[in-house]
Amino acid sequence: MRKLFIQFYLLLIGCFLVAVILVGVVYKQAVDKVGERYLSDLLRTTLSLIETELRGVPQELWLEKLSQDDHRFTFHVKLERESAYDLDDASRAALARGEIVMLENNYLFLQKIENSDYVLVAGPLRYLFFLHQLKWFDYALLVLIGLSLAFPVLLWMRPHWRDLMTLEQTATRLAHGHFTARARLPESSGVRRVGQAFNRMADSIAELLASKKALTNAVAHELRTPLARLRYRLELTEDADSPAHQAMARDLDEIDKLIEELLLHAKLDRPEAPLTPSTFNAAGWLDDRIAGQVSLAPELNWVRLPLEADAEAITADHHLLTRVLDNLLSNARRYTNTLVRVSLRLEKGQHVLIVDDDGPGIPPEDRDRVFSPFVRLDSSRHRSTGGHGLGLAIVERIARAHRGQVRIDTSPEGGARFIFSWPEGLLLHSVTRGNKQRLDAPKGDD
Repeated sequence: MRKLFIQFYLLLIGCFLVAVILVGVVYKQAVDKVGERYLSDLLRTTLSLIETELRGVPQELWLEKLSQDDHRFTFHVKLERESAYDLDDASRAALARGEIVMLENNYLFLQKIENSDYVLVAGPLRYLFFLHQLKWFDYALLVLIGLSLAFPVLLWMRPHWRDLMTLEQTATRLAHGHFTARARLPESSGVRRVGQAFNRMADSIAELLASKKALTNAVAHELRTPLARLRYRLELTEDADSPAHQAMARDLDEIDKLIEELLLHAKLDRPEAPLTPSTFNAAGWLDDRIAGQVSLAPELNWVRLPLEADAEAITADHHLLTRVLDNLLSNARRYTNTLVRVSLRLEKGQHVLIVDDDGPGIPPEDRDRVFSPFVRLDSSRHRSTGGHGLGLAIVERIARAHRGQVRIDTSPEGGARFIFSWPEGLLLHSVTRGNKQRLDAPKGDD
């Protein structure tokens, strides 16, 4: 609220100052110059009248004559020698021409008496002194008005800010999987229509997710039934060792794996169910998953870096983290040339799992895109290498469920480096339950 308040307040103050400056310019043009001219004419007439009265009076009696006359002015008039004032050449020339010269610092006006070295001195004028004081009073008043504008701005902004915070909190709850959350705003709210539009959007999202869940469940159920019948009939055929029979069995396995990955991806997209975190030994877990990959590609050089003492035990959803490691290892196995290296460490309160390979790598412009479902890169990474385009999408969803992240960098070996990290000791909440662990690693892909 502070930032919004300061921005709005500064905008209001800026508009106020512009208005004051414009009014001041108009006032100066329309009033000040006219007032100065009237004051100058008035003083010129007054001093000229006094000068006329002194004509015919001996110069040595001017002071006495001036003191005897009662002009009842609101300012003092006296007679002094011109040399008593430190004037510049321009002011002395103006006096010689019969003009009135103003001493701004003293609020005095001088007019020279013709054919003498005396000047009539009028002032100080209280009017000019008052104007000088009024200027500082105006400045203080403007500052006071500017500060006082903060109070109505705060009163106006507070209910709007409260309602905007309600919208923000509701949006955050939606982002965390609470799809029943709705913004409750009062009838008098200035952003009520925004809240109503937000609620309609949330309703649409909930309906889309519900239809997606229903469709996924229906497709999985409807596909698995005929697949089970096909597999049963295939087993009943006599020629089980023929290449055609084995190819059909592999195709059925691929369809089964695709259905399972579709279901898991759909579940990870709905973060309403809790994780099942546990603490387990990292070294044994890594060795077990790497051993499964070694059996599939014994010709590759599989390396696991030693663990530091603080990384020997990790806490996470064991099944989902195993799925992450299997997908990343399978992905590296498919695209590496000779080497796959795995490391796990604790860094700044984060568990960091790193899988390196020495394959062709992934261009920087494609590194975010590969985590989208069914996205596959061309050239070196293509469908002939296997997989369904869901492996890395599942990894990204699991990272999000663990309040972590997964990103891609360039490996020191020249290929791709996948970095999966999640907070140490974080209370895990929200993804799926009821996932069955597979002993055979799924075929991860980009």
